[in-house]
Amino acid sequence: MGLGILLVWLALRDKTAKQIDDIIVSIKQANYFWLFVSVFVSALSHYFRAVRWKILLEPLHHKPKTSNVFFAVMVGYLANFAIHRIGEVTRCGILSKYEKVPFTEGFGSVIAERAFDLVCLILIFFMTFALEFQKIKGIANDLIFTTVAAKWDSLMQNKLLLIILAVVSIALIAGFLYFRKKIKKLVSGKIKGFASGIWEGLLSIKNVNKPYLFIFQTILIWLMYILQVYVVFFAFPETAHLSFVVAMVITVFGSIGIIAVPGGTGAYQIIVIQILMTVYSITEAPANAFAWSVWASQFALILVLGLISLVLLPVLNKESIKANSTI
Repeated sequence: MGLGILLVWLALRDKTAKQIDDIIVSIKQANYFWLFVSVFVSALSHYFRAVRWKILLEPLHHKPKTSNVFFAVMVGYLANFAIHRIGEVTRCGILSKYEKVPFTEGFGSVIAERAFDLVCLILIFFMTFALEFQKIKGIANDLIFTTVAAKWDSLMQNKLLLIILAVVSIALIAGFLYFRKKIKKLVSGKIKGFASGIWEGLLSIKNVNKPYLFIFQTILIWLMYILQVYVVFFAFPETAHLSFVVAMVITVFGSIGIIAVPGGTGAYQIIVIQILMTVYSITEAPANAFAWSVWASQFALILVLGLISLVLLPVLNKESIKANSTI
């Protein structure tokens, strides 16, 4: 969250009072109908994710309530805003508590789900790259290839860091060789059981009982992700002419910010604003207004549904909690 706040500050620090006022005016003049549509579409994407996760759990002989799976997903998203990627652990813990889905199997299914989503993101990236090659080749170069190359060059030039990494690597190898018998014993026990549970979860993606429904739900999830961005174009006169393909571009590159920082706070806005201004010639105020509106509307949805889910989980599962406590 500290990193997110820092990025928000970096995004706003050079702006004058007039520039900030222009952004606020642009947000106030937005057509909020489209923002509400975006929120509704986003809620649908979360529901489809819950249904898809339930399909993944079926080969493991678990049939949790759809409501509990949805609540778990929403609480997980809420947790991600606090601690990065803790949401995946959180939602597995919730299903373990309320639906008796073993944590390791649930976590394995989440890893499988995320791996599949990564493949989808890569496919959409190349599809978008092909459709908008001339316009986004510079973005891909600046945000990904140049940045990675610069970090690698910086690492290679930092001799002290290289020495530290070398010493740590040697120490880890020496420690492994010295304690290999104890490690082997540990692996054969609890870690083996944990790994077995995760492996079963990973295999669930291969053994889904409804593969076509699983793929259909995945398509719906990513379609909703793009659509929730696209409809917000119509909220601002300056972005109303932008196409669905542009929404794909923003979704793909905006995902980098969401992956890098909890909830994408700060990073998402910086990336989206940069794309709109440099690639699609949107002026500063509406570009900022658009980016902050998309992020804020999604944050508000996750905050509200996440908190509601936290309240409803124990209320709607009161009978099962009582039954478990008497066993």
